[in-house]
Amino acid sequence: MQKFYDINSCLDWLYLKGGSKGKFNLDNIKYLLDKLDNPQDKIKVIHIAGTNGKGSTSNFIASVLSRKYKCGLFTSPYMNDITDSFKINGAQMSEKLFIEYINKLILIIDAMEKNGKFITYFEIITSIMYKYFYDQNVDFAVVEVGLGGKLDATNIIKKPIASVIVTISKDHQNVLGNTIEDIAENKAGIIKNNCPVFIYPQIDTVHKIFEQTAIKLNCEFNTFSISEIDILKISEVENVFNFRTYKNMKSCLIGKHQVYNAVLALTVIDYLKNNYEISEKDIYDGIYLARNTGRLEVVSKNPKIIFDGAHNKESIISLIDTIKCLKFNRLIVGFSMLKDKDISYALSALSKISDELIVTTVDYPGRNYSETELNEIVKEYEINIKVISNNVEAFEYTKSLASEDDLILWCGSLYLIRELLKYLD
Repeated sequence: MQKFYDINSCLDWLYLKGGSKGKFNLDNIKYLLDKLDNPQDKIKVIHIAGTNGKGSTSNFIASVLSRKYKCGLFTSPYMNDITDSFKINGAQMSEKLFIEYINKLILIIDAMEKNGKFITYFEIITSIMYKYFYDQNVDFAVVEVGLGGKLDATNIIKKPIASVIVTISKDHQNVLGNTIEDIAENKAGIIKNNCPVFIYPQIDTVHKIFEQTAIKLNCEFNTFSISEIDILKISEVENVFNFRTYKNMKSCLIGKHQVYNAVLALTVIDYLKNNYEISEKDIYDGIYLARNTGRLEVVSKNPKIIFDGAHNKESIISLIDTIKCLKFNRLIVGFSMLKDKDISYALSALSKISDELIVTTVDYPGRNYSETELNEIVKEYEINIKVISNNVEAFEYTKSLASEDDLILWCGSLYLIRELLKYLD
């Protein structure tokens, strides 16, 4: 029998076994979790879908619940180590335990493949997540959807205690559909019979899809209005805002969009307060202490450097809105994006606010741009723009350009941010 003793061998096996042979449906993960005695249906899951803001909203909710309860948190993609996708009260799973779970799954997965059932990488780690949270006897599991909703591996759960949907915009259109309404229909797939639904404010057509789905499935429907929020302060240190009965609420996840994500989390927490003991101090402390690696994260104060994984139109707009609220002399931007994203929009928007723009590559064969392709793309832009293929060299170059009062912003693909975080570690 094959057996692993180190994390790198596990990762090699995961990437090999979890390739493109898998089908985008729930049949195979259902089979695998059946073999594990369906742990996903024995824990209290708060399920979170959407295009932008899933990770931050998940972290806000988990941070509050972790003040008093044992709370699991599942997010993806991982930013440092694969085990940081699986956290309980802020502590990530140990490598030793992850290896043990992989070794438990090997026999099941090999038998599945012999019968033509090819399971994907994400289905494997989703199965590990549900089993881990069940084995650790968590009080809650905050689970971020990987892609879409209806057919996402995390959506194998039968009855979450809350279904939460953040902002919806065009992304992964090859899988989720070409229109915003098609994408919303897919995300609405996480809404289950008689389970409360919590929705970020959406455009009318999208709001209607979620509301009608909730009515059809007899779900309590909860949302909020932007007019209920009073933003008092946005800086590179914190946000301060009022919302309903919450006054001077502080968050270290910066940006106007992060205020809205925090407010969505608060609507969920207010609902949970009806059945679980959650104090006002738990809420204020939890919102303030929430973190989300690689999302408007200040990684250095001298020089001042911010990382943000903005990689689609909506997140780029939110990023730029936040940057305009900060104080600095010159803005030096480092950037890269994968081929299935709208690089033209991103470069056009970033070039308008940048004093220097450095474009680099991401180590993701098959989806990344080559240096030659990037040089061709940037020709149309007239600002100070430079292509440096090696992203570490590009990062160091941006640091060399910065004076004391300048701001360095690195943004784009989360895979780029992951590589730079590893370099800084």
